[in-house]
Amino acid sequence: MESALYEWFMCNQEHVNISGELLKEKGSIFLKELYPEANSFECSNGWLEKFKQRHAIKSFRRFGESGSVDMEKIESILPSIREELDKWAWKDIYNMDETGLFYRMQADTLL
Repeated sequence: MESALYEWFMCNQEHVNISGELLKEKGSIFLKELYPEANSFECSNGWLEKFKQRHAIKSFRRFGESGSVDMEKIESILPSIREELDKWAWKDIYNMDETGLFYRMQADTLL
């Protein structure tokens, strides 16, 4: 079961954000398909951690847009942004990110 799960992981890690919960779920599916009589095994968090250790799977964060930022452009435009913000009182400035807009997107943190 673990070799099938690891093979699936290796084939899909570039295309799908694979979380620990997804690995546990897929492990349960493979277990039921390969060993229908094994019903007492549960893919627990402890099993997941050992599985990741056995196969040298590390957690990492995928960088999408944030990895492609041109820092020189940011530094050149920063003074004009500060100038615009100086026109407003601190209580009127709200800092937000895309979390509220993209709450249904796949996670970018893996394992």
